[in-house]
This record gives sequence, structure tokens and C-alpha cells, in this order.
Amino acid sequence: MVAVIDTGILPAHPDLAGNLLQGYDFITDAGRSRRPTDARVAGALDRGDWEAEDGECGIFSAAHDSSWHGTNVAGTIAETTGNGIGGAGVAYKAKVLPVRVLGHCGGSFSDITDAIVWASGGHVEGVPDNRDPAEIINMSLSGFGPCDSVTQAAIDGAVSRGTTVVVAAGNDGSDASSTVPANCANVVSVAATRLTGGLAYYSNFGSLIDLAAPGGGARDLATDTLYDGPIGSWIWQTGYTGKTTPTSGQFDYIGPGFAGTSMASPHVAGTAALVQSALIADGKPPLTPAALERLLKRSARAFPVQLPLSTPAGSGIVDAGAAIDRALRRCDSGDLGCQLDAQTLRNSVPERGLSNVAGDAGMFAFEASAGAVLSFISFGGSGQAALYVALGRAPSANDNDGMSSRSGTSQTVRFTAPRAGTYFIRLDGSSFDGVSLLARQ
Repeated sequence: MVAVIDTGILPAHPDLAGNLLQGYDFITDAGRSRRPTDARVAGALDRGDWEAEDGECGIFSAAHDSSWHGTNVAGTIAETTGNGIGGAGVAYKAKVLPVRVLGHCGGSFSDITDAIVWASGGHVEGVPDNRDPAEIINMSLSGFGPCDSVTQAAIDGAVSRGTTVVVAAGNDGSDASSTVPANCANVVSVAATRLTGGLAYYSNFGSLIDLAAPGGGARDLATDTLYDGPIGSWIWQTGYTGKTTPTSGQFDYIGPGFAGTSMASPHVAGTAALVQSALIADGKPPLTPAALERLLKRSARAFPVQLPLSTPAGSGIVDAGAAIDRALRRCDSGDLGCQLDAQTLRNSVPERGLSNVAGDAGMFAFEASAGAVLSFISFGGSGQAALYVALGRAPSANDNDGMSSRSGTSQTVRFTAPRAGTYFIRLDGSSFDGVSLLARQ
């Protein structure tokens, strides 16, 4: 089950029928919620976030229609199928728990943090406990600033209860380190790709990004024009034609088109739900949040276009089929990387924050060409980490083609005349945290 912490939901949408739980409205300001009182209430009806006039929500705000953002996001995750209408969500049999935190003029982080706690099964004073804790939380929302201690504590609590927290990287075209909650620890931070598979012009980027997913939009490099692109490059999902209130229009089934990291994040949340469902159906226990994040990153497909080194966007593009196959160990007999559960390294793009405490410092793979000097470098963090490298097989202390085990975490293994092929890399040590690993050729 996936909690969508957003603008709420249009519960009568025909293409979400059967997949919605009741949810809760956590907004504590009547002006923002458009309810009669400030009290939190059961249900998560999206009452609209329209602005009638410019400046209504601040000097730089512009008048706009209601977005029905939460319904769009929920559709990407769990739009039903087999009903003769609309499209299909990534996890079209998943249940969605809508939690309303955004309304007229946005939302408050105090409401958002309480929603995270409640959705994941924690207790929030004054609100009945959630009897259906979410396995996955999706937050297609962002703000500027550092990750404050209250937000981080809410996320950490959710993860400790077994909930994977997936968040949008933000749409500022800048480093995600300044965007909350994408800059919080213990989240899966998702950047957006455009139709060609490159980074969307609006998407945030940086070392904090875990992976990417389709977000729509493009950039015309010839004219340096930024645009969402033709209809085919938007993300289509459940929508509503109403411009203001939830009774002002009609339901859409494959529209309107949207673009943003808000659209990318639910692709990952839906894939996470698919993986957990597949494991349970196969008689296996669901993955922990750390293990699920690791699997999503290691099963991601490579970007079809080379991203600039200045704008990294994680391990690749989320791949639902590959994630399920890897979770169930449906590996091609010739795919050693899958069999070894190896995460692909990209040339000169460091994989950061590795820790044997968190369990994410396992096997890595790098596809090298012949001749040019090949280097594998670990650095930063704390503790003791040895580096082992082997061509075409799993390396160990006793079986490797190169190793470095000096004191600390700074290790280098260099091949001056490497053979072409897949090199497997392992960091190993009794205790290390926050280490970065780089492959360069």
C-alpha cells in the first residue's frame, strides 16, 4: 500500500475505483484547507488549490486553476486497468492511502511531518491511529532549505517502522542539496527524465539523487527554449477538468498532461510497491527500506544519453521489470551483474554515502574499454574499507585482479592497460560509513 502525501484525492474518480482507502486531511488551517474549521478530519478530499488573483499567496504568486495534483500522482501509482477507460498505473492493483497536506497557498511542514508519522503507523496526538500503515510513502512536494530535525525525525521513524519514503527531487534545475525533503537522509530522491531519457531541464540533480524516472518535458538546445514538449512527452494520468472546486468539472482518464519531478517520484513509488507485492506473492518477505532502495538503484537502466558530470541524476532510470526480476532472482544465466546483485558505476560519477552499517556497500560493476588507464578509487567517510577488483567475476581478498587495503578509506586500484569487459568492485571492512566510490577511465 502506498500513501500519497499531497493535495488529497478525488475519491469518485472512476479510474481509481477500488484502489483508494479513506485517508486523512492533516491541514490545520481553514484558509488553506477550504474547510469550515482548522481541525484535522477523516477523509482526504481535494477541495482545490486554485488562486483567483495574482498575489493571493504572496507577492510573486500568480492566479491559476486547481491542479488536482494528488489525484494525478495517485493515478501514476495505481490507476486501475481492465475497465475499458483511461490508462494503467505502475502498480495498478496497489491500494492508495491519500493524505492531504497541501491546499490553497501550499502547505506547512508541521502538517507534512505529522502526516509522515501517521501514514507509516506512528501515533499523532489528536488523530486516530492509522490501521493501514503504508509500505511506501510518496511525497511529490518540496521546499527550500536544509532538512530540519523534525522532518528528519519523522522520516527516520517511518523507515524504522518499515516504510520506504520516496520523494521528488524538485523542479528548480539546481542541486537538490537545497531542497527539502530531497536533501533528507533515509529517502529515495527521484530526478526527472524527458522523452529522450536525458535529464529534464527543470529537474534538480546532484549527489543526493538516488535515481531518475520519467517526468516529461524537454529543452530545445538550438533555441535554448524550455518547454514541456509535445503531448507525447508529458506524463498522462488521472485528472479532472474542474478549475476550482471538486464539483466544477468532469473526470479525465488520460489527462491533462503534466511535467515535473512530481510525476517522476510516483513511478518509483509504484515500482517499489510492485517489488514488495511480487515478493509476498512468491512467498518471500518484503524488503527493508534500505534493501528496497538498494535494489531499485541496482536494477535501474543506464541513461540512454550521457549526462554532464555537473548534473548527476543517480544510478539510472527506474526499471520495474528489472527490479522485480532482481528481487525474485530471475537473472539471465549470462548476466553475472544481476546474479551478483551489482550496482552499475558510471564513468567519473561517484557513488556516495556507502556504509557497511547500512548494508549498501556490496558489489559494483563497471564496463571498461581496452587500453585506457582504468582507476577505481574510494575516499571520504570514516572507518576502514578495503577495495577489491576483478574482471568478470566476484572479487575477494583471496581472488582479485587488484586490491588496496591501506589504513582508512582512501584506496586506489589502477590498471594501466586493462582488458575490455565488466569489472566487479567490492568495498569490504569491519566498519565504515559515508564512503564514496569512483570508477574513472
